[in-house]
Amino acid sequence: MPKFPRLAAALTAAATLTVALAAQPASAAYQRSANPLVQTAAHRTAPGPVRLSPAQARAILIRAARHHNLNPNFVLAVSYWESGWNQAARSRTGAVGLMQVEPYTAAWAGPRLLHRRVNLSNPVDNAELGAALLRSYLTQLHDPKLALAAYYQGLTGVRKHGIYPSSRSYVDGIWRLRNRFQAAHLGG
Repeated sequence: MPKFPRLAAALTAAATLTVALAAQPASAAYQRSANPLVQTAAHRTAPGPVRLSPAQARAILIRAARHHNLNPNFVLAVSYWESGWNQAARSRTGAVGLMQVEPYTAAWAGPRLLHRRVNLSNPVDNAELGAALLRSYLTQLHDPKLALAAYYQGLTGVRKHGIYPSSRSYVDGIWRLRNRFQAAHLGG
């Protein structure tokens, strides 16, 4: 049994992904289904959160990584660790989407880093903001592991105390994933 069953499945799915899919515009992955809403006599079912295939999520994340001049495998690893490449993921603390961005973070970081407000329910916005945060932390701290710690524990904590012992498994786990994705050429 693989140590990381979801990772093994993702790597298998990635092996079948064509270059043409990765070249699609990221916005192509964020299109609503043409299927009408399901209706019952009792109520109407509202559309749920955006459902992306792993290939669509990867395409969006790779595009965001490249836009912010980051290693795509770095961004893919953060997203996989945070959400399993699931845009519908919600944490108990309120983090949202592919990159598990907190709404209060989006409120200040969207205008500051992307020069606009963002919709965390939109996977393209979510990936863009997550990548922009990683780029900002990397630019300020000059170390990808410290940037990961800042993404998890906050920039102020990293500047004052370095990587918290409680953050070490997060940082090391993502770094191992990044290395595996890099070896598998997952990010292109």
